[in-house]
Amino acid sequence: MRVRKGILSILSVLFISGGILAGCGNSSESKAEEQTKIVFWSGATKGNKDQIHEETLIKEYAEKNNLEVDYQLFNWDQLKDKIVTSVAADDAPSITWGLGEWYGEFRNMGALADLSTFWEAYEENDNFYPNVIEALSTDGKLQAFPNYIAPRALVYHEELLKQAGYENAPTTWEELLAMSKTVKEKTGQYTFGIAGTGDRAPQELASFLFQSELTIAEDMGEGEYKNTWQDSKENLKTATEVFQFYKDLKDSGAIDPNSTVGGWEELDTNFSLGKYAMVNNGSWMQNYEENNPEEMADAAVGLPAYNKKPATFLEINTYYVYNNDEKEVREAEKLVEYLLSKENQQAGRPEGSPRTDMEIDTKNKWASGFGNPELIAQAQPLPPISMAEITQPMQDAIAMVLQNDEDPEDAAIFLSDKINEALKNQEILSE
Repeated sequence: MRVRKGILSILSVLFISGGILAGCGNSSESKAEEQTKIVFWSGATKGNKDQIHEETLIKEYAEKNNLEVDYQLFNWDQLKDKIVTSVAADDAPSITWGLGEWYGEFRNMGALADLSTFWEAYEENDNFYPNVIEALSTDGKLQAFPNYIAPRALVYHEELLKQAGYENAPTTWEELLAMSKTVKEKTGQYTFGIAGTGDRAPQELASFLFQSELTIAEDMGEGEYKNTWQDSKENLKTATEVFQFYKDLKDSGAIDPNSTVGGWEELDTNFSLGKYAMVNNGSWMQNYEENNPEEMADAAVGLPAYNKKPATFLEINTYYVYNNDEKEVREAEKLVEYLLSKENQQAGRPEGSPRTDMEIDTKNKWASGFGNPELIAQAQPLPPISMAEITQPMQDAIAMVLQNDEDPEDAAIFLSDKINEALKNQEILSE
């Protein structure tokens, strides 16, 4: 509970008995006693445009609505563990940023507030991408708000590719791999960048799976799921191709050997410094232009290269509202409504908005690239299951081929087994 309880003072007693304080009910002291406190944990990077925009909006809203907001910033690597610990201790914050991958786990913990009544009454609920809202709902019950969406696009250095003799970015994995030797020889830089570990690694793997017409867990109906890679030789062959792609990236010299154990910070920084010609990445990459204007001047945005079909991962960054005191939840809903308003979304990063009614600046490469309807149509979210027991095996499977040089088929079988084991533990495995 974060509502400050009013204390019946002696003066209040005098007011009741003699009316000596009549007319003072709107005093600043009374308002302070009624003020609700919201604890807001953000994953925004301190000082970048998105973070400044968010903090400014929250301060404006708090001042206008007699609300106290304890706004705190956390590194992504710390945020989830801190949330889980606080929920277990019955001391959850009011609102946090989060990843869509956490939705199933937090839902199963009973940590999330039911936002359905608010959402059904929200006059603008038709102005959000339906697949995003569906990914944050269970049995039609909304249990998280979308913060921003980040379809993965191919972000590339146009001048680096031209220096290597290429006028266009690759459209297929085969083309990407074929470019690796030439790019390295003519520019001295690596063709492609990946995150071998950390939160970004499973997201990248999800993109490669989607581009191969595979899913992590197939919806089998009636709330049950299954990884079907081992159900047919063709499925297993395709899953093996995904891990073979990782191996080919390494063996061809397309990626930096250090990236096999690197995370998202190294990936983003190295691209922003012009050390990688291409990466699959999100619209936040525009934030690096301010610190590296020369190196990022030639950055362009296109559709990711694919294996069997054009596809990409859709990251849904969330506002999780926790199952706290009812008044606190209601205040949290209204704060998020303000943050998600058309005006405030348009003033921030409209190309990353979960709203469908944003005006995209076609002259801005970032806005037009990440707001490209073709890209958004290709983007797929993760299935609405708990990924807690799955993301680490995804990283382990990547490490099998990149770090341990193991057989790609063994990595595919290992991950398939681990996914179904996790689904069984969640009691949603379709036998």
